[in-house]
Amino acid sequence: MKQRVYEILYRELVENYANSKGRTNTADFWLTISAISFAYGLITCITGLASYIPYGYLYAVSLGGGILITLSILLCLPTIMLMARRLRDSNNDPMLIILLLVPILGWLALLYLLCKRTSPIQERPHIYNNNASVYNNEVSVYNNEGNVYDNAANTLQKQSVSGVFIVGLLVLGWLVNSAGSAMINHNLTVEETAYGNLEPSALTKKANRLLESETATTEARSVVSAYYENLGKEDYHAAYRQLSVREMERYGTFELWQQAVAKAQHPKVEMIQLDYVSQDKDDDYTFNYTGFKVTFEKGQEPVLVRLYNTGNGWGIISIEDVEED
Repeated sequence: MKQRVYEILYRELVENYANSKGRTNTADFWLTISAISFAYGLITCITGLASYIPYGYLYAVSLGGGILITLSILLCLPTIMLMARRLRDSNNDPMLIILLLVPILGWLALLYLLCKRTSPIQERPHIYNNNASVYNNEVSVYNNEGNVYDNAANTLQKQSVSGVFIVGLLVLGWLVNSAGSAMINHNLTVEETAYGNLEPSALTKKANRLLESETATTEARSVVSAYYENLGKEDYHAAYRQLSVREMERYGTFELWQQAVAKAQHPKVEMIQLDYVSQDKDDDYTFNYTGFKVTFEKGQEPVLVRLYNTGNGWGIISIEDVEED
């Protein structure tokens, strides 16, 4: 069984990787598709397991994604040729593969054609002439072609594997792919939660590396926390000092800023979560940016507090409504 599977896969994906003129029977076609599906699922599952490695999520996903992209590029042409041979084997025009470009209905129609059984070679019109010997020779040649095809079909049929094995491989590929995707999504949620709370994670480590400081995000969050804490105590002078020069200039004077913020309600902060970090280099200056999503008690709408640092400490540059994803 194992040897036959290897032989079929080698013939369909390696020997005939660019051959669209031959034929591939139903069993060999779906065995190859199932093997490809299983390979994708196995890589996804291994990636999911590797994403549990401490601080290894980004490396695992990048490496696994790179392998899947490379595999897709390598299998693109062999898969197209495989489908063309399968269509020809059921006496359909290989150009029907363009149904892939038609969503849903085209895919269903193509799936039906790919599942059709092997059909015998259709008779081709002969050129008749008055020379009976020539006609007889053509008939004998056609009969020989039919015998060759029958022998080839019998040989291919013997090389095919059971339908149970093919279905089992296809189901197994779906299961390992689903398991791998579930692990990746679960660990992504864990990483994003840790990132937002500035807890140890691969994403937090990447943010600190970008800002070139292990304490940059913590310092920025303390500025946001101090700003709202002082507003809650109506200590406007202390809150005003947390603003950047750019934000101060937008209001003009401290009195104008105080009048604007004093009109708004300032409920207690419930949570401050890191939303993003970025860096911009301009000549000799480096600008670090961070954004924190602030949620409040009493159901008040959350806001996004943006800060920047030019080397003199973090300052708030804007407070905006949070855009829904």
